[in-house]
Amino acid sequence: MQLEVEVDPPGAVAIDRETERRLTAVAAAGPILVFGVSIFTSAYLLFLVEPMIAKMILPLAGGSPAVWTTSVLFFQSVLLVGYGYSHWLSMKLQWKWQAALHGALLLAPLPLLPIHLIPGWNPPSSNPAAWLVLVLSVAVGLPFLVLSTTSPLIQYWFSRTTHPQASDPYFLYRASNLGSALGLLSYPFLIEPWIGLRAQAQMWRVAYIGFLLVVAAALVALRRARTVNPTPDAAELGDAIPITWKRRGRWVLLATVPSTWMLAATSYFTTVVRPMPLLWVIPLTLYLLSFVVVFARRTLVPRQWLSRIFPFYALPLLGIVLLDGGGPFWFLAALHFGAFFLAALLCHGELAADRPHRRQLTEFYWWLGVGGAAGGLMVAVIAPRFFKDFYEYPLAIAAAALLRPARAPGGDRRARVLDFALPAGLAAAMLAVVGALTLSGALDRLNRVEVTAVATGADLVRVLIVLAIPAAVSAAFIRRPTRFGLAITAMFLLGLLPIGSLAAVYQQRDFFGVHKVVSDPSSGEHALIDGGTIHGLEFMKGRLRDTPVAYYSPAGPLGDFFKSKSAVDAGWNVGVIGLGTGEIACYAKPQQTWTFYEIDPAVVQIARNPSLFTFLRDCTTRANVVLGDGRLTIAQAPDHSYDLIVLDAFGSDAIPVHLLTREALSLYAKKLKPGGAILFNVSNRYVGLAPILAREAGSLSMVSLERIDGQGDPAAGKFPSDWVATALTNDDLGDLGSRPGWRPLHPDPHTPLWTDDFNDVLSVTRLG
Repeated sequence: MQLEVEVDPPGAVAIDRETERRLTAVAAAGPILVFGVSIFTSAYLLFLVEPMIAKMILPLAGGSPAVWTTSVLFFQSVLLVGYGYSHWLSMKLQWKWQAALHGALLLAPLPLLPIHLIPGWNPPSSNPAAWLVLVLSVAVGLPFLVLSTTSPLIQYWFSRTTHPQASDPYFLYRASNLGSALGLLSYPFLIEPWIGLRAQAQMWRVAYIGFLLVVAAALVALRRARTVNPTPDAAELGDAIPITWKRRGRWVLLATVPSTWMLAATSYFTTVVRPMPLLWVIPLTLYLLSFVVVFARRTLVPRQWLSRIFPFYALPLLGIVLLDGGGPFWFLAALHFGAFFLAALLCHGELAADRPHRRQLTEFYWWLGVGGAAGGLMVAVIAPRFFKDFYEYPLAIAAAALLRPARAPGGDRRARVLDFALPAGLAAAMLAVVGALTLSGALDRLNRVEVTAVATGADLVRVLIVLAIPAAVSAAFIRRPTRFGLAITAMFLLGLLPIGSLAAVYQQRDFFGVHKVVSDPSSGEHALIDGGTIHGLEFMKGRLRDTPVAYYSPAGPLGDFFKSKSAVDAGWNVGVIGLGTGEIACYAKPQQTWTFYEIDPAVVQIARNPSLFTFLRDCTTRANVVLGDGRLTIAQAPDHSYDLIVLDAFGSDAIPVHLLTREALSLYAKKLKPGGAILFNVSNRYVGLAPILAREAGSLSMVSLERIDGQGDPAAGKFPSDWVATALTNDDLGDLGSRPGWRPLHPDPHTPLWTDDFNDVLSVTRLG
C-alpha cells in the first residue's frame, strides 16, 4: 500500500508568518488607536472651550490682550493641577481604585453643562484680573480640569501594558497637541462663523458625552490588554534613573521660556505691530505644533540645525522690537512667529530628548505644567505690575538664547570667564559712548538734525548703539550660548537708554495695555499711543490748542455732524463711550452736560492730567467720567436721557463686540430722547464695521449714514477717519445726508446680524 503524503506548497510557511505578522500588527494598533482617540478628543475639547468661554466673558471684561493672557494663565494653572492629580493617582492607588476614582471625576462636570456664565456677575471698575479668574473657575474649572488629566493618565496606563511600544509612550503626546491645534483652529474658522454661543455650549456638552464613551472604550481596551501592575513597585522604579532637582529645574526653564515668549509675542504683535483680531491664534498654534514635531518617533528636525539658524532670526527680531521697527505685514509675521517657532522647537526639543523613563512620565508632565504656568504668570501678572512696556518679550528672546545647546566645548576657566566679561565689556563700551555724546552736547545737537522725514541724527545713533554694533559683536559669540545670550541681554539693556527724537513724557502699563504719551518739541504735539495705535492728539501751543484733531477734526465727519445740529444742540445731554484724550469734549457748549464712559482707569488719569492733555480742563468743566464697561454703565442711565451718544472704542485689535450687537444698539436707542442720534467712530484699518451697523440698524427700523474721510492733513493733525451716524429717522440727522461725502447705508440681507449670541469678527477682518 502506497502512502500519499501531502506536501505544503512552497511559500506556505512564509504566507502564514506574514499573516501572523499582519494580525499581530492589527492587534497592536487597536489599543493605540483607542488611546490616541481618547487623548485627541480631550485636547480638542479643551481648545474649543478656551475661545468659547473667552468670547462669553469679553463683553463683561472688555477687549484687551490681557483678557486672553489672564485666561491662558488660568488654563495653564488648571492644567498643572490636572497633571498633579494624574501623577498622584498613578503613583498612589491600585488599578481598580484608579479606575473608580477617575470614573467618578469624569462624570462630575455633567450637572454643570452646558457651559454658561452666572447672570449678574459684573466685573469691578478697576483691575478685573481676580474677577476673571473667579468667573473662569466657576464656569469651566471642573470640565477643564477633568479633560486636562486625560493625556498624561492614558499615556501612563498605556505604558503599563505589554504592548510592543509601551516602553516609550511619549509619542501619544503628539495626539494631544495635534488635537489642541485643530480645536484651536476649528473655532474661529469653522464654528464661530456659523454657530451661536448657546448652540456652541449645547454642542460641547454632546461632544463631552461622546468623549466619555471614548474613554470608556479605552478603559475596556486597557482591561483586556495584558498589563503589569498599574502602580510601579520599588523594583520597577529602580530601573529608572533618579530625577535630580537640577534636572527638574532645567525642565521648568525649558517649558517656561516658550510659554512666556508665546504670550509676550501675542501681546506685542496684536498691539504694536498689527492691531488685528484673531492673530493670537498663530503663536498658540505654533506652540502646540512644536510639541507634535519634537515628540515624533523619528527626529523630524535636527536640534543642532535649529541651534545654528536661531541666532540669525533672534538678532534682527530683537533689533526690530527694541527700535520699534515696522515693515510689511507678512515680513513681520514671518520674523516674529518664525523666530518663536524656532525657539519653541529648540526648547521643547531639549525636553523631548531628556524625557525620563516611562515610570516617571506623569512627574515629567507635571514639571512641564509648572513651566507653562510660570510663563503665564510672568506675562499676565508680573510683567504688567513691574514693567512699563513689553519688556518680557526681549527677555524671553535672551532666555531662549541662553538655553540653546552648545556648539562648542565648555572650555577652560578662561573661556567661562570671558562668557561673562565680553558681554559686560560690550555694554560698558556702548554706555561710555552714549555718556560722552551726552556730556559733550553732541547728542542734543544730533537730535535737531533731520536725516529723513521721520528720523534725526540721534535716531541713527540709537540704531548704532542698540542694534548695529552689538549685533555685529554678538554674531561672533554664536557658538557659545551663555556669551551670546548675555550679549543679547546687553542689547536689551541698551535699548532702555533714552536716545531718539520722540521721547515718552509719560508711560504706564496696566491690565488693559501700555499707554504712552510722546511729545514732539518742534510742533508741541502730545500723542496718546496704545501699542501701535494713536488714540488722541493735542497741540499744546499755538492756534490749534484745545482744537479737536486726529479723527475728530472740525473738517471731518464729526465736525459735519455738530455743524448740522448747531441750531438745536444748546442744551444737549451727551454720552460718550470711550474717553481717549477727551478731544470730543471740545465740541461741548456751555449749557450742555457731557458724560464719558471709560473702562480703563489709566486713560482717565491721562486725560485729566493737564500736563499731558488739556481738553477736559479747558473745554468743558461739566464733564462727568464714569469708570466701567461702557455698555454696562450706560445701561444704568435713565431711558430717553441723551440727545447724542458717541461710541469711540473700535480703533484697536480687540474689538469690543458687545458694544456693536443688535442688543447693544437697541439699548442705545432706548437711552435717546426723541430726535436723538448715535455716532460710531469705526476708523479701523483692519476691521470693516459699517456693514454690520447698517444691518443692525435696519433690523431695528433705524436709518444710517456713513462718511469715509480719506483726506489727512499732517500739518493740522487731521487723520483719515470713518464715521457712521444712526437715528430713528433721517430728520433726526439734520442736513447731514446732504453734506459732501455722506451716503446712506443700506442693510445687506447677506450680511450676518450680530447679536450677543452670534458674531464673527473674522468675516469683517482685512489684512490692510
